[in-house]
Amino acid sequence: MMMVSTQKTKTGKAKAVKSRPKRQEQLIKLLNRKAGTTIKEFQEAFGWQPHTARAAISKLPKAGISVERSDAQKGAVYHIVALV
Repeated sequence: MMMVSTQKTKTGKAKAVKSRPKRQEQLIKLLNRKAGTTIKEFQEAFGWQPHTARAAISKLPKAGISVERSDAQKGAVYHIVALV
């Protein structure tokens, strides 16, 4: 999910610049998967510690995103229930 914008160079010509997706966009993409995602998958995707991944998930309801946690063999699985 790359976004393209333009940026002027020293010569005044416009140059296409690809911007990286924001962390929240990446987080939502992982949580929207049919199987959801685990804390371990967050750690691998972002290089975060477990407490950082849980903190990021806990802030999503403030942004209007309802997240559900369920237990599975591989551990706690998180997925988005509804975007408010």
